[in-house]
Amino acid sequence: MEERRNLPEFENSPKKWRYNLTRSFFTFWKNVKMYSSENARIDEELDVFKKVLDFFFREKDEVSILFDGIDVKVDKVRIRGQRQDDKYFEDIYDLFLSLCMSGVVFKRGVTDKEILDFYRVIGKYPVGREPKVQVYQRVRSELPDMPHIETSAYDPEESGNLPIYTPAQSCRRIYRKMASEFAEYGKMASASESIPLRMIERSVQDAIMIARNTAGTAVYDLLLFLASSAEYQGDVKGASAANRALLSLLVSLKLGFDDIFIKRTAIAAYFQYIAAELDTGYTVLSRMDEFHYGRVEAALNASARITDFSDTGLLLANSSCGTVSAEILKVVAYYDAVTREWPAGYPYTGPLFSRPEALRSILRNIRMGAFKREIAEAFIGVTGVYPPGSILKLPATAELAVSGGRFESYSGQADVFVLDASFAVKEQRKVKADAVVDIPDSAGMVLPAAGLTQILSIYLEEASAGGPV
Repeated sequence: MEERRNLPEFENSPKKWRYNLTRSFFTFWKNVKMYSSENARIDEELDVFKKVLDFFFREKDEVSILFDGIDVKVDKVRIRGQRQDDKYFEDIYDLFLSLCMSGVVFKRGVTDKEILDFYRVIGKYPVGREPKVQVYQRVRSELPDMPHIETSAYDPEESGNLPIYTPAQSCRRIYRKMASEFAEYGKMASASESIPLRMIERSVQDAIMIARNTAGTAVYDLLLFLASSAEYQGDVKGASAANRALLSLLVSLKLGFDDIFIKRTAIAAYFQYIAAELDTGYTVLSRMDEFHYGRVEAALNASARITDFSDTGLLLANSSCGTVSAEILKVVAYYDAVTREWPAGYPYTGPLFSRPEALRSILRNIRMGAFKREIAEAFIGVTGVYPPGSILKLPATAELAVSGGRFESYSGQADVFVLDASFAVKEQRKVKADAVVDIPDSAGMVLPAAGLTQILSIYLEEASAGGPV
């Protein structure tokens, strides 16, 4: 079906041409990056780009593409994300963010040489979404004198735009986004609407990049602590979905899989329980993008889910579809399900364990044949024997504490947050594993919001400063 915006009556629509400018801006950049600036394809792109500029130059002397840290705008009109199938909007966002550039202004009279010189320079730089002011400074120093093209730096502190986040702050934002949006995705599933998978893909991709670069650091421990959250703003299912996505990601990374596999598995874990009915969830995921094999496989993996987390339920034939990623989902779903107190009405059955107890149960179920040994052991290798977020006791002082780092073994050591009588953090202390014990009665226990906020603040401060947690 012909696009509505391409019909004759929309030929002079500013909305259409604002859209065309973003599309042409991106495709021109991509082709210069691929073919350099001397190629027949580049000549075609240049003609298209000038045609778009000429539309705006009929009534004004300049046209701008701006990035404010949240959206991409043409002539100060938000256009990014209007159409969920226009995936390159995210790529334009990434391009501006990576170049630490907040805008480009094209003025009437701009020449072919100026346009090509501009794209030659910005085409040198990879898109990685780790903005550095120095990148823009390098771009600006390489640009020749161009009277009809102006660029401006992305400077959050001066402009009041979205800040450039540290890895720790990014972890928190990623978790919030995944946990908070799950309910909306559930509504889309119930209404048989297509889910804009691009958004969750971006969150997962960012988390992969952070996890790869922060293994063994405070930021990595923060990811594990976030994945222990019982709820987010009162939403248990949203927190559970985000937890499963992060844990599946970290286990897949531990096993040495590539980014495509990791992303596919994490997305499958996130949407594993998107709908109450198994067939509904499968249909929703399959409909996301019929041309993307990874997303279809994510649907297959998500269809292999269980709600009976008892020893008997784990051994049922339909508790896994047999793929590696489905076996990862099985371990992760089990751990997430048995370490939280589910509200009444949720159709999950099984035991309730503290986190260390859950790990011991996973090991026991390996022998029973419920979990694949290499996957279950990789999971425990990720979390450690006292996973971050575990409620522990220091027998020597009779104090309660929350595990803050990874105890790699029972002979290792890590930081804990020692609690006072009101469950506030009174001290951060490094201890050996043999100096703490698990508290089985703490199964399903949730710290007061004030205590959780205090711990999270410590994580963010320590991780941002580069110190240990």
